[in-house]
Amino acid sequence: MFFILSKLLNFFLDPLNLLIISFVIFLLISVRIKKNKFRGIVWFILFWVLLIYKPIPEFLVKNLEDKFSYKEETFLDLEGIIVLGGSTGSGKIAKERNEVSLGPGAERIFKGLQFLQQQPKGTVIFTGFSGSLFHKGLSEAEITEKLIRALKIDSKKILYEKRSRNTFENALYTGEIIDDLKIKKWGIVTSASHMKRAIATFEKRCPQIVFYSIPVDFQTANSIYWSPGSMQGSINLWRIYIHETVGYWVYKLTRKL
Repeated sequence: MFFILSKLLNFFLDPLNLLIISFVIFLLISVRIKKNKFRGIVWFILFWVLLIYKPIPEFLVKNLEDKFSYKEETFLDLEGIIVLGGSTGSGKIAKERNEVSLGPGAERIFKGLQFLQQQPKGTVIFTGFSGSLFHKGLSEAEITEKLIRALKIDSKKILYEKRSRNTFENALYTGEIIDDLKIKKWGIVTSASHMKRAIATFEKRCPQIVFYSIPVDFQTANSIYWSPGSMQGSINLWRIYIHETVGYWVYKLTRKL
């Protein structure tokens, strides 16, 4: 139930949907109110500028990402890493085209493979079934397994958690796996903007284990580009910021972290 409600909330908070909703509300107000139409137009335009002007969401997402970094020696000193789902593409396409479908967060998988190459004795857990409300085709775990086989990588130290559909379930079901292992130092691999919620959720589930942040999939650089940028780029950054900020507080209020 929580998973379904979170997807509905994401729909209504999606910046593109907010643009459409605001436009509909503006039209309704304009039809019903004859006075102060100019003031309504000004507020409507300001709202659109806020969503479209890229440096604003870029600054906000940068603040999320700047909180996390890691040193190479920390990465190499880990006994195992947990790679959160969200790195694969459409499971339907992967199944019907018989191809490995990767998404924009594919850096997560590559970081896991890098760890295996540099730490042959280390353990890697790929966690995630699907984040889609109505899943079709191959799961994230199946796509990742297919990639591992295609690259002919030794999979003896690779484990898969194949049930989770969100960050809370990542921690819940992966926790069941690591409870049976003797490893006490784990790295969490996920998008930099998502790391705050991920680390806190895993620490709540497994307080006896030390988790280190291994952020990837950065969406911002060290400096902000003050040019307007593209509308699509702005909307994507707003989508990340709203999703992570609201998600963190929902988890906080529901005591999932």
